[in-house]
Amino acid sequence: MEAKKLKYIASTLKGLYNVYSGTADLSIYFNELGFRLLADGGIISFITTNKFLNTKYGEQVRKLLSSQRINILLNFEQVEVFEKILVSSVIFIVSKSPCGLGNQFVYEKFYKLKCNEFKQLFTIKQNTLGYYPQDYLDEREWSFADLTLLRLKTKIEASGLLIKKMEGVHVYRGVTTGYNPAFIISEQERNELITKDTMSAKIIKKMLQGRNIRKWYYNESDEYLIFTRRGIDIDEYPSIKEHLFQFYDQLKPKNRSIDTEGRKPGVYKWYEILDNTAYYQHFEKSEKIIWGLTADKWAYTLDTEQHYLPSNGYILTSDIIPIRFILGMLNSKVLHHYFSYIGVMTAGGAYTLKAASIEALPIPTATLTQQRDVINLVDNVLSAKKQNPQADTSVIEAEIDKLAYKLYGLTDDEIKIVEET
Repeated sequence: MEAKKLKYIASTLKGLYNVYSGTADLSIYFNELGFRLLADGGIISFITTNKFLNTKYGEQVRKLLSSQRINILLNFEQVEVFEKILVSSVIFIVSKSPCGLGNQFVYEKFYKLKCNEFKQLFTIKQNTLGYYPQDYLDEREWSFADLTLLRLKTKIEASGLLIKKMEGVHVYRGVTTGYNPAFIISEQERNELITKDTMSAKIIKKMLQGRNIRKWYYNESDEYLIFTRRGIDIDEYPSIKEHLFQFYDQLKPKNRSIDTEGRKPGVYKWYEILDNTAYYQHFEKSEKIIWGLTADKWAYTLDTEQHYLPSNGYILTSDIIPIRFILGMLNSKVLHHYFSYIGVMTAGGAYTLKAASIEALPIPTATLTQQRDVINLVDNVLSAKKQNPQADTSVIEAEIDKLAYKLYGLTDDEIKIVEET
């Protein structure tokens, strides 16, 4: 059952289960309940969705399972187990006993198979199923890469801190308005609103869409955001109020019992954006890293013009670690490779660069001198791209990658793996 269908019992689930997550489906609660009911030393077997293997909401389930002795885990990804029934599921058998070092369990993945293909392959593999070391599993995403790649993943992780654990570093999603046609306006509309009332300029913000963002640069946008955040006195901005009132039916908070139009129910006024956006000051910092939620290429850049982003974009700010050093690491081949362990791609092959995935990227520990070396190269790339977005900066980027390889402590063989990603 999907999370949105559980919202009416969410408070009950939150109080009863350690694995609770507001975005989880019902299956994860059965996992925890099964272990509660199981006697010490007992064995439990489940057939369930495999989504918990690499989703944010599955973190506590992974922590629970990895603390116990796993015996068997069979992963079926887009497999027609039964005729015309496509499943993405997992079968696991786990003992309720602490897992000691060195435990290995039976593991096999079956991927994109028709029913007859699956039956043949499963018959062949029944007596030759592989083993996987449980030492590599914890609450982080379970990618089940081969052991060479797992050791490389572990080395990259050990070289520094995950972004989410770095003091003074913040990742935020762009603004959710609830109805973009009212709040996102053209440059011409902006000029007309300001001509009518100069006060309007105070709450009309420069904006970039995710599609405007490229690696090391962005394409300027002719769109602007009317940022009527919570608590604003709309009467101080008469031309903005007049503009938004055209969309009143679409902007008002919806009453489920009587309204067919309007935004989702909430404690906000009709002219306010849907987000509370208490973090809005971060959009206006002198420097921030920006990227799109969905991108066809691995791409991050620096924004020094206080652009706001809508909900298809993200920002990263840093109060302590130099922002240009983080940008150099994000655009490096090392973290592009690392994303292959933990990230999500769309069916069309685009990157899904959501906050949870970016926060799980490790930034290496570096001395001030090492940071400065990276920053100087990053500045050279940014300068070249500012003059000409199509400038060839591959030689400079290769130097950044060399510094990243050294910071992450990679060997020549490991560098070869990274560069083949």
